[in-house]
Amino acid sequence: MLTDAQLRRYRNDGFLVVEEFFTDDELQPVIDEIDAMVDELAHRLRDAGKIPELYAEAGFDRRLTLLERAYPGAAVLIHIRGILEPALAALWTHPRLLDLVEQLIGPEVAGHPVWNLRSKTPNNPLVTVPWHQDTAYLAAGAEHTFQPTAWIPLVDADAVNGTLEVVRGGHRSGRVFRHVPENLSGHPSSWYLNLPEEELPDGEQVTCTMRKGSLLLLNQLVPHRSTQNLWDKIRWSIDLRWQRPGEPSGFEGIKECIRMRSADPDFRFDWGDWRGQNRIEDALLE
Repeated sequence: MLTDAQLRRYRNDGFLVVEEFFTDDELQPVIDEIDAMVDELAHRLRDAGKIPELYAEAGFDRRLTLLERAYPGAAVLIHIRGILEPALAALWTHPRLLDLVEQLIGPEVAGHPVWNLRSKTPNNPLVTVPWHQDTAYLAAGAEHTFQPTAWIPLVDADAVNGTLEVVRGGHRSGRVFRHVPENLSGHPSSWYLNLPEEELPDGEQVTCTMRKGSLLLLNQLVPHRSTQNLWDKIRWSIDLRWQRPGEPSGFEGIKECIRMRSADPDFRFDWGDWRGQNRIEDALLE
């Protein structure tokens, strides 16, 4: 649970690093699940004649890098895989994590359709994310909905391997600043929105150095970015988002939020078909 001082810091700064939130044992099922995803991708690419071998000996921290070298875009294929696997789903609804979210938004808690598994392979511009506000990716109206995000690194994260940088207090105006598509500014393959440096609000730009097991809470309006991975290993992370049920999500018509917790004593959580719906494919069809 967050202390009163932590809650004040989060509300004032727009972000908060919570140290030692998860144990290695709690994160390991997600890591094992990622290993299985990468293995499945390797077999698909090898069977299609796109890569010469499976690179099975490389392991969690290097295998996708070797796949990326042999088949540029492999890391993006992992990132846009829109099916929520069981271990990650279990982490998203971990009771201790939902307790923390309940402190922020109250007893009615819904998971937002936008979640991400981020595979930041070394020196790969397509997984280096420019300055942005999360709300800029959503439909108009969602900027009025409080949508806290937890960014969870699965390895130690620092300035070398591309951790997040955040503008302290950059959410306080309540504004969505002007963003431009990055593919119009020298990155033709990029799908990211970019908040230009000259549009950034005033505030200290903080590099969030974090140990595995920590989490970073973000306000949906605080500008942030992830820098290039200059390490020789992959910087894996996940980000998960919540809001109050019934408020605008900015994803209407694509995929609905899912209620994860309620004060109603008769409420029983059930993923139903939601976990298997590929929100990325659905978005591309719109």
